[in-house]
Amino acid sequence: MVMLRRKTLRDLLENKGVYFACVVVIAIGLMIYTTMSMVFESMTKAQEAFYSETHFADGFISVTGYPEAKVNSLTYLYGIDQAEGRIVKDVRLIDQQKDSNRYLRMVSVNLTNPPKLNQLQLITGQLPKDNQPEILVDPQFLAANHLSLGDPLNVIIEGQQSTFYITGTAQSPEFVYIMRNAQDLYPSPVDFGIAYVPLSSLKVMVKEQGQVNDLVFTLKKGVSFDSVKENLQVELKSSGLQSMVARKDQTSNAVLTAKIAGMKSMATALPVVFLGVAAFILYSMLQRLIEQQRAAIGTLKAFGFTNREIVLHYLTYPLIIGTVGGLLGSLSGIALSFPLTTLYKQFFALPGLKSQFSYKYLLISLALSLFVSLLSGLKGSLDILRLDPAEAMRPPAPITANKTRIERITWFWRNLSSQAQMGIRDVFRTPTRSFFNVLGMAVVFSLMTVSWSLHNMINLLTVVQLEQVQTFDVKLQLARPSPTGSTQLALTREAGVSKVEPVLEVPASLRNGWLSKEVALMGLGKDSILYKILDKNGQRVEVPDQGILLSERLAKSLNVKVGDVIYVESPFRRETLGEKGESLLVKGVVPQYIGLNAFMEEKELQRFLRQGEISTSMLVKMDQSEIGTMKSKYRNASNVTTMEDLKDSGDKIRKMMDSYGFTTWLLAFLGGITGFALIYNSSIISLSERKRELASLRVLGMTPSEVLKVITSEQWTLFAFGILLGIPLAYGLEMSMAQAMSTDLYSLPAVLPPVALLGAAVGTAFSVLVAQSRAYSLIKSLPYVEILATRD
Repeated sequence: MVMLRRKTLRDLLENKGVYFACVVVIAIGLMIYTTMSMVFESMTKAQEAFYSETHFADGFISVTGYPEAKVNSLTYLYGIDQAEGRIVKDVRLIDQQKDSNRYLRMVSVNLTNPPKLNQLQLITGQLPKDNQPEILVDPQFLAANHLSLGDPLNVIIEGQQSTFYITGTAQSPEFVYIMRNAQDLYPSPVDFGIAYVPLSSLKVMVKEQGQVNDLVFTLKKGVSFDSVKENLQVELKSSGLQSMVARKDQTSNAVLTAKIAGMKSMATALPVVFLGVAAFILYSMLQRLIEQQRAAIGTLKAFGFTNREIVLHYLTYPLIIGTVGGLLGSLSGIALSFPLTTLYKQFFALPGLKSQFSYKYLLISLALSLFVSLLSGLKGSLDILRLDPAEAMRPPAPITANKTRIERITWFWRNLSSQAQMGIRDVFRTPTRSFFNVLGMAVVFSLMTVSWSLHNMINLLTVVQLEQVQTFDVKLQLARPSPTGSTQLALTREAGVSKVEPVLEVPASLRNGWLSKEVALMGLGKDSILYKILDKNGQRVEVPDQGILLSERLAKSLNVKVGDVIYVESPFRRETLGEKGESLLVKGVVPQYIGLNAFMEEKELQRFLRQGEISTSMLVKMDQSEIGTMKSKYRNASNVTTMEDLKDSGDKIRKMMDSYGFTTWLLAFLGGITGFALIYNSSIISLSERKRELASLRVLGMTPSEVLKVITSEQWTLFAFGILLGIPLAYGLEMSMAQAMSTDLYSLPAVLPPVALLGAAVGTAFSVLVAQSRAYSLIKSLPYVEILATRD
């Protein structure tokens, strides 16, 4: 057995390059698996623990005003377990130093009767006191604005200036991912934060005396949100019902859940690819090694070594490779989980989110690595059992040499050099090995294609949305639906304004059978130029006089297509004769990259709502130099809640999309390493099998470059077939990636531009060239005289 161990060490050192490449591929796959699995598990545990400890609500309702004294009566409705009311107000921070729009969302907290739902978790400091101008803020806002406990914050509430003092920081389960609205996409703690104010302090500063404008509730066990929704709508109709969403659609929870699901998908899919490539490399190498050592195997059997001992000897190779690759992959994955968790903590305010060394994933990764390695090794070494000593000590009988199919294309075959013919012929005479090489090349090509196309997807999203769809400069969001004509006229008279267009946006529930979705229903004028609806070719789509347009993601979630009828309800619709909604014909499905909307013609939506000629926001085209003046004038207006500067919004979107740059380069890097390992393995196998053949060519006077053509012709043939197979594979991977990364906040377009295909082809070709350079070095150092002097 000592002799066999020495033989193992010698063989590993002789082929260290190929085995090292295999170790790297295994380590990459397990690094991805370990990192993503650990972060996924950490975030899932932190989410579940935080939601459980703070009693996260099942439903969220926004109203104009509901009597505070009647909130408890909601529990008498079917399915409602607990209900609580709050005052929620977005207020602007007064900043004398710079012209900025910084906001706080103030959420009231009843300190005398602490809330049972969405409870606060105090992070630092102490709770504010009743009837005192004191607040808690979220930790990200405090840190981003370089504030300290005790600092004052000057804000505008209901047109009046007030000063609050920070007593501490706290976190609520409904603001784990903090955004002001869906258009922000990206948390910006410098510009927007959450503040928790004593109810007694806030209620005296707002006009809703004795009323709350925000309700949260939990459901009784076994009751669904949809089953209680209708009763709640009836009860709250007179209170100015604005919106009603379930926990799964609550913005913060939806984003967090989607991100966790995406990590789970990545932890499952990508490692399979890399471990599959590693298994093929190991299988090929072990099969080649056994074929080369037939005589040695026969000798060992003749000296009395059993099949079991010899098989265990050859299984030592994958065992060592699997152990080293598993340890490297799991340990690097565990190490990478720490900075990745820290990165996610910047986006998600989850108390308890942390990463720690995990023996569980160390052992799981090692077990996966050993399983894949030993499985491929067992498959590659079983041929040993079929060899008798006498048969093993003879060289294998040459395979039957017939013309391959490509040789029958005589005009093509005759124009090839003899070296090229030798290489290409071998591709077709070893179909199984060639197929796996082509498949591996296709995987490498598709990974590189997706990494290239991610840049295009992100650019398309930002360019289309910010330069072609939204062409306004400023958007004024009105505090309440207002008469269109007078508001539009007032803005038209402002300095620098060249165009004003009204927009009507209302919450709506769209239903197709049992499928339903809560979205923003947008009413646009037929001649709108400041907000355009575009098709996939960039051509403008007019809103129909009747019916409704749906975004692609919305249509897919509702399982509807053009010509179908959906039922639409909105809390803004005035009921007549008990009609809560209306069935509308789907007139079109259009791409939408930011947000999740349905579109109607403005007058048609006004007819549907039965509230006359109203608007909820105004789109303004104006001179850039006058934007600051307009902000200063309208920021404190009682009927203007927010002023969105498209340039600022664009910067936030680009910043968020740039965060995917790491994924882009990681895919390209991993694809390149895998491609090199696969192609290098193919080169070494081809070189090893043809040592005698190539040595003969050298003796006949061919230069190393001419001999290399035998290897390169084989590899370029595999490359060509790999690209052909990789194109449809890349399209499938692109669609899967776009779907996995898309949310209700934004949708990445699954578009695969020619430049991505070209870039991936060049990257894969580069891997081929690098591998060939190593093969060239081996050919130059080939001891051809010794090889030819050796007897078979």
